Amino acid sequence: MHTLKIKAHIDSSHRIEIQLPIDTPEGDADVIVMIPSPYSSKEKGLRSFFDNLDRHPAQRLYSKEEIDAYLAEERASWD
Repeated sequence: MHTLKIKAHIDSSHRIEIQLPIDTPEGDADVIVMIPSPYSSKEKGLRSFFDNLDRHPAQRLYSKEEIDAYLAEERASWD
């Protein structure tokens, strides 16, 4: 199956009209409509992530040595 990505505008009647390239064959096709969400931008996602971190501070901070020891133990368990 061949995929085409075409920008479209949804009008006030909630309709989309698209013009496919001339070499598009006749026949059945699956149509997928992806509408951007106001919450889908990376910036808002990151902002939300960091805000959530601020609301839920870490229960305990680990030293570099503790983290290294944990990672070494985890890697050793892979064998």
